[in-house]
Amino acid sequence: MDNPKFSTREKDVVDLLKQAMSNKQMALKLSISEHTVEFHLKNIYAKLGVSSKAEAIVQLGKSTGTPMAGKPGESAVDQEAEKGDNQDSLKKGALFGSRQRLRWPGSQSTLARHDGLNNQFGKKAGRFFNKYKIFLLVGIVLALVMIYIFSRPAPFEKYERECEFPDDYSVGQVLDRLNASGSKVHGQFGTTAEAPWEAKAGFVIYKNLNIPQMVSLFLQLRYSKSSPASASILVYLDDEAAPRASIYPKDLGNWDQFAWTAPVYLGKVKRGTHSLKFYTQGQQYGVVDLDQFRLTSKMP
Repeated sequence: MDNPKFSTREKDVVDLLKQAMSNKQMALKLSISEHTVEFHLKNIYAKLGVSSKAEAIVQLGKSTGTPMAGKPGESAVDQEAEKGDNQDSLKKGALFGSRQRLRWPGSQSTLARHDGLNNQFGKKAGRFFNKYKIFLLVGIVLALVMIYIFSRPAPFEKYERECEFPDDYSVGQVLDRLNASGSKVHGQFGTTAEAPWEAKAGFVIYKNLNIPQMVSLFLQLRYSKSSPASASILVYLDDEAAPRASIYPKDLGNWDQFAWTAPVYLGKVKRGTHSLKFYTQGQQYGVVDLDQFRLTSKMP
């Protein structure tokens, strides 16, 4: 453009302005700062008698008769407002024409490129899944099975414990007995600790029994007994008010002779830490010597 009212640098800016470049693009193209570009633009606006970049583009198009780059039927003002580079126009509320994206010749917007990459990735992923879906589904099922196998708790088979050292008790004492498991027992359960060994009611409690949730819990008690009398032993779980079972030990005729009771059904148990209590009303010379007990998840 050979208009004498523009300086040489202003002509350079006008040429780029006609291409609808942003201030930053002009600065990069001319190797000057954005501040300098803004200075030249103000002078150009003044000489053209306009107040914004959009108006300047329109004026330049009228003076040269040259259409601005863009879609057919789209004005230069529409292009500039859509591009969003003119901050002055936006601040003043100058929203012009349609809101279609300005497309530069020979280029593609970043958003369009990303959309294309996403579509290509989606198509490839879809083809891969369709080709190997059977193997993928089988692999997922196997992975879930392995997670279940390795994460589930070990099956509860049995819990055994010596009786001579309960966590809490009100009757009985630790005694040495031949043939006892561990050589000791908690006896004589159900009597006073001194002769004449009179009957005494009381209990023993064994705590910290880690038991999984079970539908059926069974108890066996190893004991010795040398008395014809038949006092019962009540079995309580935790702090329950009612006993889970009653045990009637048989007379073995010798305190050094031991036997296991038949399995006693205790019922359902929730997963967690439990306690087991043996209680008796007592009898002279003792109800039993408590040697060992065993908890199992099924009938032994």
